[in-house]
Amino acid sequence: MEATELVWGLILVGAGIFLAVYGQMLFKFALLAMGFAVGMAGAWWLFEDQSDLTRFLIAMVVGAAVGLLLFSMVKFALYIAGAMLGLAIAVVVSGVIEVLGATPNDTVKAILVIGGLAGGGIFGHRLGNLAILFATSAMGALLVVNGLRVLFESRFGGDVDDATAIVAQRLTLAVFVVILAISALSQWTSRNLRQRVLN
Repeated sequence: MEATELVWGLILVGAGIFLAVYGQMLFKFALLAMGFAVGMAGAWWLFEDQSDLTRFLIAMVVGAAVGLLLFSMVKFALYIAGAMLGLAIAVVVSGVIEVLGATPNDTVKAILVIGGLAGGGIFGHRLGNLAILFATSAMGALLVVNGLRVLFESRFGGDVDDATAIVAQRLTLAVFVVILAISALSQWTSRNLRQRVLN
């Protein structure tokens, strides 16, 4: 494993754990973490023809820029949370299709991702705070699983450079579901406890 893959995997796992644990409570910083991770993964995928070091540096810069952009757009939090939830759903749907035996091509994956971002962004505000809870739980779980795939590529197999194939195996799908459930339940419980204390 190269140093860039080690750092990349650790960043993804760290950002995912932060989102899964503190996503709703510290949502402004969760926006920064989500933007950084999505920008970094997107740049890593787009610049696959470059050397790993060049890709890593570009991905870090793009991730930082997207993270700061989302951090500054906290007024649109529910729309952004909805878009991130839609993105997570699109990635999971793409993975489930692959688990079932049909490998979606890049066009289908692009349609799923664009549809998820747009649909989630449009309907995110209707879910209210639930959009934030589910978006941070789902994105946190996806980032942890993606980071584990990068760190333990030989165990998980598959193409770690394909961000839409994060849960394209039964094992990664199962790990995603477990982390999502734990994160959503813990954030829900924490939220209810805070409301009871404040009331």
